[in-house]
Amino acid sequence: MNKLAAAEVANNLNAWYRAIRRNDTEQSVHLFEQVKPMLAEMEKDREILTYFSLLEFKHKMMLYETWGQTIDHYQPSTDPNMASYYYYLFSGAYEVYQNNYEQAISLYKMAEKKLAHVHDEIGVAQFHDKVGKLYYYLGQNLVSLNHTRQALDIFKSYQGHDMNLVSTYITMAGNYTEMGKYREAEAYLTEALSKVRAAGDHFKEMQLLQNFGLLYSTMDKPEKSLQYLETVLSDQTYVASEYYFGAVFLMIKELFKMGEHDRAIAFYQEGKERSKGLRNKVFDAKINILYTTYAVGDEKAVHNSKEDFEVLFNSKQYDSVRELALLAANVYRKKSLYKEAAYFFLKAIKAEEKVKKMEGML
Repeated sequence: MNKLAAAEVANNLNAWYRAIRRNDTEQSVHLFEQVKPMLAEMEKDREILTYFSLLEFKHKMMLYETWGQTIDHYQPSTDPNMASYYYYLFSGAYEVYQNNYEQAISLYKMAEKKLAHVHDEIGVAQFHDKVGKLYYYLGQNLVSLNHTRQALDIFKSYQGHDMNLVSTYITMAGNYTEMGKYREAEAYLTEALSKVRAAGDHFKEMQLLQNFGLLYSTMDKPEKSLQYLETVLSDQTYVASEYYFGAVFLMIKELFKMGEHDRAIAFYQEGKERSKGLRNKVFDAKINILYTTYAVGDEKAVHNSKEDFEVLFNSKQYDSVRELALLAANVYRKKSLYKEAAYFFLKAIKAEEKVKKMEGML
């Protein structure tokens, strides 16, 4: 049987790459299903296989970001012929997915050294988009805004990149939310929602509604936050994805803050049941801390939550430690349980020190 020419396969890979660049998930899935069987029929070509490997991971990252599909495993190729820029970029992206931010910083720095060799402006924009998100996760809002604005400006200058623009709008909104610039955050989310609805992307619409829920939670408007979260958690497709866990965590927190303990506990139990067998240690630890703080809420709190905070520290979830420790500290302070409150304030300080140590790497 005649083997397919490598150039023919490369041409299909280029079409797939263009779909990924446009953030066109459905077309990317279609082309992936076309391309994968071609590899078995292709004449041997190591560089084409490397190209496929890189695109496959970028494709998987897109499926995670747009449809909430799990990334099972990624083993970066050590092929010496791999374009080093993409090697560091995609390896860094995977470390971000794994919450290994220190490794991600190092890999993105290596990629940035090669950025001058990337002559595709959209590729440059996607680099800044990814790095902007990493700095946002680390709480480095000004650095994140700088990278994200660069990505936004490039995407705006090209037609057909609305979904890439939406990605930058979400990061801009997240940074402004943390900075207390709520009007700016709301404006970016509103613009993103308009583009997503125009594109008919229902799943991404649910993601944005969750972001609105986070915004109003941060603004201490639990009733408004719940309106969005209830919509999100009534969508079966969204609930079936990994994004469920972030949404239900917010729901539990807001219900407890409003004093609706029965509903909060019902969602807590639902979340625990859903996470069984998934080894989602971070999610379990976070909702356990909420439950201990609000539903137990006595002198046993320190003992009951110690292991859960340890899980978050070991997973380098320092922002979550800081947020939940401050929340618990204020709950116990209001109950005049000052010893317990002091313990949680110290936890928050320890988390802040860890974040600052990581900032020294940037």
